[in-house]
Amino acid sequence: MTTPKLPVHTSAPRIPTRRDALRMVGGLGGAALLVNCDDGASTGTGGGGAGGATASGSTTATGTTASTASTTASTSTGSSGGWATGGTSVLQGKDYGNPFESGVGPTCTVYKSSTGGPCHAPSPVRKDVSEGFPGLPMRLELLVVDTSCNPVPNATVEIWACDTHGVYSGDIDGNNDAFCTGGDPVAAAAQWFRGIQTAGADGRVTFDANFPGWYGGRATHIHFVISVGATQYLTSQFFFDEALKEDVYNTQPEYEKTSGQGYQPNSGDNVLQQSGLTLAEAIVETAQQSDGAMLAWKAITVQA
Repeated sequence: MTTPKLPVHTSAPRIPTRRDALRMVGGLGGAALLVNCDDGASTGTGGGGAGGATASGSTTATGTTASTASTTASTSTGSSGGWATGGTSVLQGKDYGNPFESGVGPTCTVYKSSTGGPCHAPSPVRKDVSEGFPGLPMRLELLVVDTSCNPVPNATVEIWACDTHGVYSGDIDGNNDAFCTGGDPVAAAAQWFRGIQTAGADGRVTFDANFPGWYGGRATHIHFVISVGATQYLTSQFFFDEALKEDVYNTQPEYEKTSGQGYQPNSGDNVLQQSGLTLAEAIVETAQQSDGAMLAWKAITVQA
């Protein structure tokens, strides 16, 4: 892999530009702005959150399960606070097992939709969405199921998130959107932390990414869209445990600390509140692996 140019991560002006723009609309006002900028793509119906990633169920896996693979990591070279650093190269060639091996539970309730926000841009089909940038390596496993808890074959999942400094990539609406990219042409020309994967018969997709950063007014989140063929079933977001975020941001060198101005905990996120999702429904499960990488997983129920 060609070593990427990293001006956007090593050049300070880009990062404050993004956060300063959000501060101008005022903390929680930034969250409200995202709600009001729904791109109209949300078609999900909903009466509750996704089923958990535990209990008896349907899918099978090769390799070790998440419970056996996710032993507490010891600090080693290239790690900080027990978490690995250096990006997705840590994940290459590794199988952390299938966290859904024991199923998704007896009740699968349709995941509630949420705004796609103003920062959606075309995503490439790929497993590794990091484009070689540093950060805490995260293997993200998503399982798409129907209301009977059965896997949805050939489900396509698109994800997008900000980078470790709270900046989105992509040519947003063809105008290098300053709200999303900080007005940085390098960010506008890139596609970091955007990707599409299509499941097989098991309804499961896998992405390699860095744990996302944060920006003022919003809690840490990842956007996603789930489709089957030409039918789009759900546009929404998922979130991360508060203590986990604090641990990552306060120990990892590529992230701004939680003490930074504008940091928004889950409890104060307007988008999460307006979606009707509870924290229990919206937060992904995570486990630190023996190499310091993060395994994150979530089962998402759609009305397919």
